[in-house]
Amino acid sequence: MVDLTWTLSLVLVTIFMPSQTAGLNETILSAKPFLPPESPCPIGEFPCGNSSVCLEQSKQCDGEEDCENGADERNCGDHTGWGHDFDKIVPVPGWGVYQPPRADICLLPDVPAPCNCSHETRVYCDGKGLHAVPSDIPINTTKLYVQDNSITVVMNASFVNYTKLETLNLQRNNIRVIQRSAFKGLRNLKKLYLNHNFLEMLDPFTFEDLRNLTWLYLDDNRIITLQHQTFIGLQSLFWLDLRKNRISHLRGEAFCEDMPSLRWMELDQNRIERLCPEMFAGCANLTILRLRNNSITSITRRALDTLTGLEDLDLSWNQIREFPDAAFKNMQVLLSLNVSMNPTKRLQLDLLDGLANLTSLDLRGLTINNISYRLFRNLKNLNFIYFSQFRYCGFAPHVRSCKPNTDGISSFENLLANVILRMAVWVVAILICLGNTSVMIGRTVMKQENKVHSLFIRNLCASDLIMGIYLLIIGSKDHVYRDVYNQYAQEWKQSYSCHITGFFGMLSAEVTVLLLTYMSVERFLCVVFPYRESHPNVRQAGTVIAIIWITGLTLAALPFTSSTYFGNFYGSNGVCFPLHLHEPYGAGWEYSAFIFLGINFTSLTIILCAYIGMFISIHRTRRSVKSPLSLLSDMSFAKRFFFIVLTDSMVWIPITVMKFMALTNAPISGSLYAWIVIFILPINSAINPILYSLTTRTFTNMLGNLVEKTPFRPVKAKCTTDGGHRDEVSATTGTTGLSLKHARYYRGKRSQSETESSMSVATTSPLATVHTPDVSVATVDGEMTVRFSKFSLDSVPELPSHEEEDWDFGYGISDICTISCGKRLVTTICEHSVSDNTFVESGQKCEEIAEERQETTCGETETTGL
Repeated sequence: MVDLTWTLSLVLVTIFMPSQTAGLNETILSAKPFLPPESPCPIGEFPCGNSSVCLEQSKQCDGEEDCENGADERNCGDHTGWGHDFDKIVPVPGWGVYQPPRADICLLPDVPAPCNCSHETRVYCDGKGLHAVPSDIPINTTKLYVQDNSITVVMNASFVNYTKLETLNLQRNNIRVIQRSAFKGLRNLKKLYLNHNFLEMLDPFTFEDLRNLTWLYLDDNRIITLQHQTFIGLQSLFWLDLRKNRISHLRGEAFCEDMPSLRWMELDQNRIERLCPEMFAGCANLTILRLRNNSITSITRRALDTLTGLEDLDLSWNQIREFPDAAFKNMQVLLSLNVSMNPTKRLQLDLLDGLANLTSLDLRGLTINNISYRLFRNLKNLNFIYFSQFRYCGFAPHVRSCKPNTDGISSFENLLANVILRMAVWVVAILICLGNTSVMIGRTVMKQENKVHSLFIRNLCASDLIMGIYLLIIGSKDHVYRDVYNQYAQEWKQSYSCHITGFFGMLSAEVTVLLLTYMSVERFLCVVFPYRESHPNVRQAGTVIAIIWITGLTLAALPFTSSTYFGNFYGSNGVCFPLHLHEPYGAGWEYSAFIFLGINFTSLTIILCAYIGMFISIHRTRRSVKSPLSLLSDMSFAKRFFFIVLTDSMVWIPITVMKFMALTNAPISGSLYAWIVIFILPINSAINPILYSLTTRTFTNMLGNLVEKTPFRPVKAKCTTDGGHRDEVSATTGTTGLSLKHARYYRGKRSQSETESSMSVATTSPLATVHTPDVSVATVDGEMTVRFSKFSLDSVPELPSHEEEDWDFGYGISDICTISCGKRLVTTICEHSVSDNTFVESGQKCEEIAEERQETTCGETETTGL
């Protein structure tokens, strides 16, 4: 038999175990927090400008000025990257400060139809259905717009006379071919738009005459490869846009060597699969490189070494699983690095060591199993860092701005971010501990006729009590780390205390659900098959309970067996519970899914089916008996069954749904996690004592007897005579010390003891004395005394007996029945079996007797254990 002793010993181990104890993963825990040596403030705090006043990380850039000089709200926007200042270097219309010409003035003579002129020297031929470039455009035109036409081929010398042309827009045509000398003569051209066409290749020397071109748009075409000398002549080109093409391979000599001024290159949404050293040969002047949303799976060693002048690198939304050692070591001027949304699981601890000037780092979407302080140790100028998980921010406390700044559970200040949760955790924990402790004590000190049932209830309370202890530990840690949580976040989540706390939560949840499942199945069998030959006795019940506890302990302890697979399984969040909604595919995710989607959801389904089956069986029984109390009894059963199923459903249906949503990458609010752990998960633990003990008649009566210090409890039974008068019956046992209404506990037993009972009945009409073989009824001045001369409980039909105790979940109802038969009043003991829909009196069906005697009214009934 499992009792409270081992539970208390586990609690003492956790409460007195220091949170500073090293965690399970030696590799992760060996690194110490890093703080740049030049900082005058302690870890997690930052100076208010040039003053000596320090302010914690959580108050930086929060919209409120906490420093007297307002320094905490300055430079809060992440404007890192060369792109934000590009318009200052290459001013163009619409970017930066620009004064456009007047739209109502045209300085060009003889503009051919269907084109029109505006803004002094601009010619607009867009959307006119042209199949070729117009040949009679005025030679002084500076901007020519021929987009949205049907041009398929740009012929040689199409623009040879337009030497003053600065902007040429040919986008959204059907251009498939550009002949080699198509742009000959455009020596002053600065911007060329060839995007949104059907180009598959570009011939060498196509742009040979475009020596002043600074912007070239080739995005959204079908270009597969870039040939050698394709871009020769583009000596002034700053911007090259090759997005949304079909490029799978690059050679540096194909573009960088021919474009010495190239600073910004867009290669997003192509088909590049691998980065090699030859791709960026000669690209030392390249400042911004975008390789977002390609199919890059690997980066070879030294592939990026030639990009020494790079300030902004975007490798996000690729398939990079591993970065080579020192991949970024030569990028000493890099300011912004984005490697988000890659399937990377590990980062070399020295991967970022060469990035001394890095100010913005985006790691969103990465599951970094080996994350540690060491990874960010040399990033002394890092001001902005982005993760998908708030818990990673604890590894970069020296970074001024870390996003996200909460996971819905914790914040930089507190383990429990929400003030309601901080109060509720104590309330729920105390209710659980008080309710389950009172039931355990009550069922231990009070004598129970049904020891098997009591044994299960006590173990259920022990399991629920552990959940209360789990919440008490979380509440105490929240109090200890109040306002300074981020400084100790990783220390707490990686400590043995957090792992043991999570172990308690998992153990309680699994043992509770397994106990409820077994109890529901056994009840179902008792109700539907009450005369089956085998029922569990105390020894068998103890064996089942021991197996359940061993199973729960195994399930909860298994994550301690392999740090390689499970990682920091219990320390994935501040409350140490491994539901893993924020990181559904993190270390050990299959095991977490097996527990919550496999075991627990299956158990819920079994419980639901069992109670539905029980209610259907009981309803059919009541309906066939046709008793006046059948409807009220059905309502009582239905309400209790409803609340039992409801509480189980309220716990596991939301958890199952959200776990499934997390595995499908559906968006889940971060705050839901904390509400699940503090409110939803402990529902069973808080309500089980009420449903299974505190509201049952047996427990309340026994508790009342204990308080009143007397074994005699008056029993009131309402009887109806054939004359319509109601009689009040008060009965007590004469020799056993038990009220007659508890005679139900003796059904199915052969007791040789004889029981005498006296009954005083107050009635308004005198009745004659009636003699029966075992019962005598007499009336004296309106008082009728019914005495059972000598009757034995052997006369009650036998049900299967089990040693000294009867296995009873309370569905067979034994009542003291008063039967009015004409002018005779006969009191007898009836057994109502809900399985075969019969009343039994001395081997006869009670409903047959009721038909003869016209009416049956049963006294007070009791249903225990529901």
